[in-house]
Amino acid sequence: MVNRFGGYDEDLYDDDLDSYGDPTMKRGRNKHGGGRGRSMSRGRELKRPSSRASIRGRSITRNNSLVRGRSRSKSRGRNPITGRRSRSKSRTRDERRDPVTGDHVNKFVTYKQFGMYAEEVSRVIAIDELPEIQNESEVIIKVKASTVSLKDCYIRRGIWHEPISLPATPGFDIVGTIHDMGNEAEARNFDIGDAVAVCCRVGGNARYAVVQAKDMVRVSGAVDSAQAVCVVSTYMTAYQALHRCKPRGARETLEGTNILVTGGNGPVGQAIIELAMRAGASKIFATADRQYHSMLNQMGVCPLPLDSEKWLPLVRGKMNIVIDGICQDGYSSPKEALHPKGHLIVIGMTMLMNDSTVGMCGTPFEIAYQRFSANWLMSRTTQYCPYESSQLRPAEWKHDLAYLFALLERGKIKPVVAQRVSLDLVPETHQAMEDGAVEGNVVCKPWKA
Repeated sequence: MVNRFGGYDEDLYDDDLDSYGDPTMKRGRNKHGGGRGRSMSRGRELKRPSSRASIRGRSITRNNSLVRGRSRSKSRGRNPITGRRSRSKSRTRDERRDPVTGDHVNKFVTYKQFGMYAEEVSRVIAIDELPEIQNESEVIIKVKASTVSLKDCYIRRGIWHEPISLPATPGFDIVGTIHDMGNEAEARNFDIGDAVAVCCRVGGNARYAVVQAKDMVRVSGAVDSAQAVCVVSTYMTAYQALHRCKPRGARETLEGTNILVTGGNGPVGQAIIELAMRAGASKIFATADRQYHSMLNQMGVCPLPLDSEKWLPLVRGKMNIVIDGICQDGYSSPKEALHPKGHLIVIGMTMLMNDSTVGMCGTPFEIAYQRFSANWLMSRTTQYCPYESSQLRPAEWKHDLAYLFALLERGKIKPVVAQRVSLDLVPETHQAMEDGAVEGNVVCKPWKA
């Protein structure tokens, strides 16, 4: 039988046709790039795929400590809104067993301190216990796919612009099925087994993750889970940068619009190009190293050198939209490229963050200043972060994400998954990304050995 993600129930945890390869570990600097979820409780480091730790009691608590000796077996009665009997806290330990493997093992990546090198601070942990619902707003997701990205690396290094609690589990986006839920999810008409997606900021690189019911978006029927998770932040950043960040016009179209994308060879850059062409943009320019110019030409884009001193004279004052994700010179060149009525959308600062280390107060001063400048000092400029968008404008976020999932289901957009990796390979994949050895969308498949 075909499952919710287009795979077959006989091979429930390997529903994608692509192979799972190790990341290539060549050296070099990548110039382009990239909620507080709840980290799992302490367990022992996984020495072999078959080893398990035996821990009694709850595996997840609000203060990240292990609470022993209690179990919640009482039924909570009926939901006052839906009239249905809640099942989350009344489910017994045996009912929370994995239906295929029959065990309770959760596996996840975690780090207890910030650090420059992923393989030094990150650990892959397995515990013989699944998370439990702690309040009515929580949902436990059985993760089918999660993202592995430069954003995860910046968070792990402690240079993210928002505070992150430790210990933490990387993974900015999740696609999976509802394993257990509180009354709020039932009130929103979700049910056990529903396929959902969440932008969670941290917590995704695990077999089971705890999320908030208000953040879930339904995933369309027969779609590849690895492609679907690429839509959550990558394609949503592209779509909302093109259609939601600039001042709204009389028509929601990009016809007659000149667009410049810095770092057009990255995952978000390619998503912007794909969606801009679909929306009828007149001309698209993309900056990139020379080795990517042939690929950009084939996509119908005008490639420009990566160095702003070389591309700025060609486009100065001509661009209606500039989307900058690298912050090469403090956004001065993108601003000069704008038409007098144009708009700059800032989606990142990878060139700045790639070489930054944690500051005295966490986020380095230069990164904090550039964010402040884009938000408050620069005119005709919008700062964008997908997680912030999902929290500040949830209705708009869910509407747009549902639209992109519908396009994915109909084959109108085609996210390219460069690699699929297991949980055990996440730390070294992070290191390879920071070394410039891995490019494109990388997806973690947590049930793959």
